[in-house]
Amino acid sequence: MGEGKQVTKEYTGESRFRPIYAVIAAAVLLAVIIGVVIWIVHRNDRRTYVAYDEVIKKQLTFSSVSGMLPIRDGVLRYARDGVEAVDLKGETMWNVSYNMANPMAATCGRYAAVGDVGGVVLYLLDGSGTARSITTTHPIVKVAVSGNGETAVMLDGGQEDFIMIYHADGTLATEINTISAVNGFPVDVAISEDGTKVVVSFTYFDEDEIRSRLTFYNFGDIGRNYSEGHVGKAESVETRFADNLYADVEFITNDCVAVFGDKSFILYEMEEIPRIQNPVEIPYSGEVRRFAHNGKYVGFLMENHEEGHIEYVVNLYDLKGKLVETRKLDGYYSGFRIEGGDVMLYSDTSLYIYRIKGKDKFRSSTQQPLSIVLATEQSNGFVFISDNQFNRVRLIGGE
Repeated sequence: MGEGKQVTKEYTGESRFRPIYAVIAAAVLLAVIIGVVIWIVHRNDRRTYVAYDEVIKKQLTFSSVSGMLPIRDGVLRYARDGVEAVDLKGETMWNVSYNMANPMAATCGRYAAVGDVGGVVLYLLDGSGTARSITTTHPIVKVAVSGNGETAVMLDGGQEDFIMIYHADGTLATEINTISAVNGFPVDVAISEDGTKVVVSFTYFDEDEIRSRLTFYNFGDIGRNYSEGHVGKAESVETRFADNLYADVEFITNDCVAVFGDKSFILYEMEEIPRIQNPVEIPYSGEVRRFAHNGKYVGFLMENHEEGHIEYVVNLYDLKGKLVETRKLDGYYSGFRIEGGDVMLYSDTSLYIYRIKGKDKFRSSTQQPLSIVLATEQSNGFVFISDNQFNRVRLIGGE
């Protein structure tokens, strides 16, 4: 009888399923870790903090400033004798010296412009410390800057007024000449983030009645098809309130223009040319004390008089004009900003931060008057700045 073939294998303790088990175990562990991180983030995002730790505390160089504005990665502080950019760690990124009697600044992204209102000195700043000094032909009234450094400057020429558009390198890009007897008196100017679109607000008298007019310009490819880039206009008599004074004009996004009047605010779409038929118009229910926006929402700090007492509220709208929420306040706040998903209100004596459509984040009295409050990359991180005091903080405690 022939012998059968025998095969012998040595058992090593390894299983062909073991690599699969290892992959499954790793996936489960990763899922648990992700779940824990999501739970922590969600918990922190809903927490109402009760205190804060000072992470960085510094004295800033300028002893007093005319104003502060957010700039990319920090804040712009400007005064009569100079301007500086401070990052979110309290370090000076750059500074420029000048001499102005009444400085006014505008920022967008990393770019900034500072002009001497009533004077002829203008500085264009590119965010790296390079400054272009310009002497204007007429007194400066307003400045506005785009995200690529294009700067619009409103000049008072008496019977003739001018809007000068400068490139970031200081060269003149465009000049808009207006005549008071024809166009009215310019009140405000806004420039889009990409620097191609400009909106100017005018005021004029019509048979002793005050009226407002918006003039829209496009200096991009589309605008070349129009005379002097003039692509449209809108009159206050075409809106709900004929005597609405358009005191402030701003680009909320590159294609959305907000017009803030004394009786209502209006939203115009302007992808290339404005849609001026049936704009979104929201009348005010009280007196506007402050307004702010973050590219997604427009907020108003309102003063309402109810049965003999004053009530302050924040009304928040989306860019379709829909009321997102109303938040009652415990008093008046002189500072009002919207950044990310947070609304920040601050004054000489108190600070209040709350989440849009969510819980309060932080409320406290302040040890010193706050000039500006900035959010950091952490959801519970903020920067508090007074005239010459820098504090980077981390909110702690609470549930």
